[in-house]
Amino acid sequence: MTVPLVRGLEAEDKVETIQPQRVGGPSLDDIRLLVARISQDMKARAEVLAEESAEALLPNLRITAGKIGSSLPRRPPFLGKYMVRWKEFESGKSTALDRGTVRYVCWEPDIATGAQFLRYLQDSSVELSVRDLWGLVRSCHFKWESPVVESPALAVVKDLVIRCEKPSPIIEKWKANVEAVLSPEGPSILTNILVVEKKNLRAFLEEWYLDPLSPFVRKTVEKAAARCRDQLAQPSRDLLKLLFTELLQWPGWELLKFKQEVAALVLHGSACGQNREILQKFVLLHKDLGDPRLPVNVEKWSGFPEKAKEMVLQWLKKYPLSSLERVYREEKGWFWRNLGEGADDRERSCCAPHLERGQGAQ
Repeated sequence: MTVPLVRGLEAEDKVETIQPQRVGGPSLDDIRLLVARISQDMKARAEVLAEESAEALLPNLRITAGKIGSSLPRRPPFLGKYMVRWKEFESGKSTALDRGTVRYVCWEPDIATGAQFLRYLQDSSVELSVRDLWGLVRSCHFKWESPVVESPALAVVKDLVIRCEKPSPIIEKWKANVEAVLSPEGPSILTNILVVEKKNLRAFLEEWYLDPLSPFVRKTVEKAAARCRDQLAQPSRDLLKLLFTELLQWPGWELLKFKQEVAALVLHGSACGQNREILQKFVLLHKDLGDPRLPVNVEKWSGFPEKAKEMVLQWLKKYPLSSLERVYREEKGWFWRNLGEGADDRERSCCAPHLERGQGAQ
């Protein structure tokens, strides 16, 4: 193509033409070569991917899929109509329970663990959902300190869980470890696992789909604390962290049992050196204990074994601690700091690497 360029307005109208110059860039051959290389790379990548498993290629998808249907359900709100229907069935006025009543009653510990309701579940053709079974297991756990532990109720609920064929990570976990969840030895089994793995307590309970405030969990925590105490002769950082920042900070402790466990730690033969220092600070900073020399804390120390209390008083006299405050610093996290004047940060740090949380501290 030529482009005319007018050089004047003479009558001759001479016109000069200019050939367009080629703009720099890849030629058609270069583009063909590039496309061929891309095609070869894509084929090679496809062959590599074909040799890898789907789990390796999509790890996050697998984790997310595994969590579907595994969130801890809440107990349903009180609905009087279902209790009325249950009482009618219990008294013999009715001979069957509707689906809604069955689902509701599974979450009522006194009824769900009773012989009459469990016999109805065995004899009837009612199909239990995963949520229903969760309610039954939870009901057993909330009656753990009653004769239910030694009654046939556990065996019946265990059988119902084992026979469940519904796809659910909850049911799969329980079926694979049914003795840990529905047997008298359950708290001991879970204690062994928890102390060996030394996991965060909340994460551990979520992994096992357990209600954190049930008597079943309380028994597990008590046994785990005692197990950690037995291992204080050779403590690891993880063991001390589990004991002082997880187990002893658990909000479900019965106050008397908590004081007995702390007293047992105080009187333990390994309560010296670092163990003694951490325990002494824990006692002083816990909201239910505090400094026993202060009048404001006299009532808190009521029920604490006298021999252990005397030992704490001896510690405070022999190893006085300055007043402490809990502070946070970027790149350092939470730590306890003395309030004494003139001390630098290193000297004021309470050096309690195992007391990373402030729950229960005053």
